[in-house]
Amino acid sequence: MAKSKSSLSANFIYNFISQVLTLIVPLITTPYIARILHEEGNGQYSYAASIITYFILIANLGFTTYGQREMAKCGDDAEKKRQTFWSIVVARSFSTIISLGALFAILYTVGFGESYNTIILVLSIQVVAVIFDLQFYYQGIENFKSLAIRSIIMKVAGLIAIFVFVKSEDDVWVYALCLSVITICSNFIMWPSALKDLGFFKKGDLSFKTHYKGTLLIFLPALAVTIYSVCDKTMIGLLSSNPDYDNGCYEQAYKINSVALLLVTIIDQVFVSRNANELGNGNIEGLKNNIYFACNYVWLVGCALIAGFAVLSGNLSSWFLGDGYTEVPLLMQIMSVRFICSGLGNIFGNELFIVIGKEKYTFIATIIAAVINFPLNAVLIIPFGAVGAAIATAVAEFLVTLVYIIILIKRKDVSVKKIIFMSWKYILSAVVMFVVIYFIQSAMNYSIGSFILITVIGCVVYGAMLLVLRDKFFISLIKFAFDKVKSIIKRIKTKKDEG
Repeated sequence: MAKSKSSLSANFIYNFISQVLTLIVPLITTPYIARILHEEGNGQYSYAASIITYFILIANLGFTTYGQREMAKCGDDAEKKRQTFWSIVVARSFSTIISLGALFAILYTVGFGESYNTIILVLSIQVVAVIFDLQFYYQGIENFKSLAIRSIIMKVAGLIAIFVFVKSEDDVWVYALCLSVITICSNFIMWPSALKDLGFFKKGDLSFKTHYKGTLLIFLPALAVTIYSVCDKTMIGLLSSNPDYDNGCYEQAYKINSVALLLVTIIDQVFVSRNANELGNGNIEGLKNNIYFACNYVWLVGCALIAGFAVLSGNLSSWFLGDGYTEVPLLMQIMSVRFICSGLGNIFGNELFIVIGKEKYTFIATIIAAVINFPLNAVLIIPFGAVGAAIATAVAEFLVTLVYIIILIKRKDVSVKKIIFMSWKYILSAVVMFVVIYFIQSAMNYSIGSFILITVIGCVVYGAMLLVLRDKFFISLIKFAFDKVKSIIKRIKTKKDEG
């Protein structure tokens, strides 16, 4: 008997738990690592990590997103699930072996630089870990509960390891080792349950040609995204007059920005699987409604984050990272464009075009951005260092979303006019929020206390404005949250009475 799928709200909650941990762990470790490794140590790790990202990308070859979609298409067909699963696992193993071969060939011939070779060797564990990554399977069958449990266990373990073993500025390789071991272990622990559900592959299960063709259409856009999202760190390392310092500042700003961005993109993986199912069932209206819901959510959260980072970046950096990192506030402000652009870009690219089998549009958008981003980095990094790289990345993110919008206007899969029009209440509320918190911050010193106070005031002002404007989406979320809390209280009370 087939297992029933989790509800959309349940999947969101499990995914929310997982992503909250992804938020919390960096919030705990980043201040510690910033102070222990300093700008130069963080810069060395950032550059080495940017190098290893290329090899992880080649090893994965787009199989995570592609595999999630293909597993979702299998529905309750156990035979098809097993065949698809093992074909993807074995196909990805071949690409991982090729990637590792290329990595070690470079590492043991020309190398990557004396300061980085050891760190890159340690990080190569993360390339090996790609073979064992089953995220695509659990997301495809909408089992976000298992992924959330894995996140809890492994992120707590990683947190402990970093505080126990990373003790001095010479421990950059130890920091890299902690992250790498946790990555591969978190992949290993997902296998027993998957094998129990699917069993081992049988003769005739494996089919590679179709999967390689499908995943390459996803890999090429991912490669283009990497060029403008990771290449900036590599180019800072190659072109900046003070590469380790600039990369250290850029790494911290990008990390903080990415943590906040998770609040925007938290619904992405849930809707990729659900939209694939809606399409498979012929429910096009359901798919469109999911896209509108996701866009509403991005406007709601993204506009508030942009206003907050515009005012509070200096405050946050001062107490969160400690002394140094003087460029981080400006970098965070420039990068805040990602809260809207990346949010909408993920919806159009992952939740719509990839789901409906139009990966070519993600390729077109990301290639255009990459082609413009590369020379922009080359021109801007030399005179402006990390700030130049941040500007180039912001331009690239904007271009991806702009190209998606132009394509949608022509294709009419969803109403672009409706998506843009739904933003005005959030933009107006964010402007009011910005004005209020700007004057409050001007009258207060930088501290964790003032940051929390101003953040709370900003959220209250933003929410109050949306209530005054009677934003239906925001009101529906509040109602949903209250209903869930009432339901939980009722259940607890019932159990207590029965006991």
